[in-house]
Amino acid sequence: MPRHADPALPERRRGQILDAARECFRERGFRLTTIEEICAEARISPGALYRYFDSKADIIAAIALDARAEAEAMLDRVNGSEGLIAGLAELARVFFETFDGDGDAALLADIWAEAARDPLLAKALQQRDQIAAGRLAAAIERAQRDGSIYPALPASESAEALLACLEGMAMRRALRRESGATEAVRRFRTFALHILKPKR
Repeated sequence: MPRHADPALPERRRGQILDAARECFRERGFRLTTIEEICAEARISPGALYRYFDSKADIIAAIALDARAEAEAMLDRVNGSEGLIAGLAELARVFFETFDGDGDAALLADIWAEAARDPLLAKALQQRDQIAAGRLAAAIERAQRDGSIYPALPASESAEALLACLEGMAMRRALRRESGATEAVRRFRTFALHILKPKR
């Protein structure tokens, strides 16, 4: 009887590679880690890795982008000021918690430092950032149309300010080696309230 391909295998294998890369990057940093070391940690061949990722920069971009992709997608579904503020707080919680802890704090700093050197990584992050900013701006525009918020800036500029705050706070937390996201989420939510000015 013929064996059927496991439809969940590609996603599992991709996750296996990302987990292995994350472990290697924590220990040796992005620049010193080799593809061979990632493959050894993941227990796969380089050929198998290259079926999922084109380069080391592609892997670190995926680590950075996966950190908030699910929470960003939630913004597509929120309506009104309460849903928008709650969605932003959840986005912040997911993003901050992803980079909690000593190894991951250093990894976050590594990602941004490498993006400044590597145009391919910078481009990947910029493309993802445009998607995130577009989703957030659309959610702001929906809440603005229903009269539940009165943003201090146009929707696109509000989205940029909120994302800049989110990433800046994450970097400062990384540099301070802070853990536990509750207080950081509260501060981000307060900033969002000032930017979006929800109807009281």
